[in-house]
Amino acid sequence: MEAVDRFYRSYSKYLESYDSDSLFNLLNSLHSLGDKLKTDNGIDLLKLDEFVTLKTIRNHLHHQTEMRNIFTTIPVDKISGIHTEMVFMCLLYTSDINDSIEEVSNKYRSETKDIINNTVHFYGDVVNISHVIFNMAARLMVLLDKNNIVGISKGYLENYKCMMFDINNGYPIVVSGKIFYSNIGNVGTIDEILLNTLKSNK
Repeated sequence: MEAVDRFYRSYSKYLESYDSDSLFNLLNSLHSLGDKLKTDNGIDLLKLDEFVTLKTIRNHLHHQTEMRNIFTTIPVDKISGIHTEMVFMCLLYTSDINDSIEEVSNKYRSETKDIINNTVHFYGDVVNISHVIFNMAARLMVLLDKNNIVGISKGYLENYKCMMFDINNGYPIVVSGKIFYSNIGNVGTIDEILLNTLKSNK
């Protein structure tokens, strides 16, 4: 399926560059894939909390003129004392998450808020969603495999190979994404460190 290949190509591109343009392309390709799977295969990605979260954020982005004012992607090893399973963090302001939820229709707003609050990790005024993106790609791959939907692109095949390796060796295919901070020799709390990081990378 071309929509599957498009998503995993954009996902691989995001993993290579970790910039706002590749992230926006990734979110758009995920949105298109969700529509395609529902129309052609009767598969509703809204059953995945990660999809609900990323779709809500993506819809909010369409009202913004500059993504760099919202997202910051930064290598974990660039910040002293930070530890997490992911190589990069994808940070945005809590206020943008709240705004994205407010833009959801009244009928689904409360449910969407609960899903997002249980999916992302909050650090005061900052939210990290790097694990949401990673887990979405992993859960999607399992769902596609279960429904015998395949891609042929390099991005798809590489991700499928990684997933099967983890499954066959008993490794988890998703991550918690929680960020830990050792303030030994460092100044400030994790909330302050991440907020300063987000501000300084605009």
